[in-house]
Amino acid sequence: MTDADHPTETAPAEGDLAPRFLSLEEARALECNGCGDCCDSRRSDGYWTWGALPADQYRSLFDGQPLIIPLHRTDGGWADRPATTADEADLTPTRFRCGAFQPQPDGRGLCGIHDREVPPKCREFPVWGEQVEAELREFGRVWLATESFPRCTWYRVCVVQPVTPV
Repeated sequence: MTDADHPTETAPAEGDLAPRFLSLEEARALECNGCGDCCDSRRSDGYWTWGALPADQYRSLFDGQPLIIPLHRTDGGWADRPATTADEADLTPTRFRCGAFQPQPDGRGLCGIHDREVPPKCREFPVWGEQVEAELREFGRVWLATESFPRCTWYRVCVVQPVTPV
């Protein structure tokens, strides 16, 4: 691979659809740009979901209040809804919003609890989880689950095995 195969920018240019192939080390070196699209299903029109929501909705991480709040679509848009036992299943596509998400005037977002413990799903997104490492070992490449986030730093990133010089 050449330097052109390993871009150094932290986010794709507006409208850039070209994939980027990065080693896991390079992908982990990128800095989150704070788009916030992974923090609220409404920002991806319901495409991004939580799945396997614990019954306590991470209340222990958010001063006793539900941190991850299920949503449902209404005629007027999106509305909060009570959590159900179905939301606890791995394969249930729970649309959600995070109670700690703080939208900013410029369209980005901030995490109100980034300096404290956060749910594992947040801490691992999109390149710090063991699943990325396991898939990379097994398949040699991993397309990150950022296809619904064109503003994301890791949009259209494929993590590949590092190239060893010959």
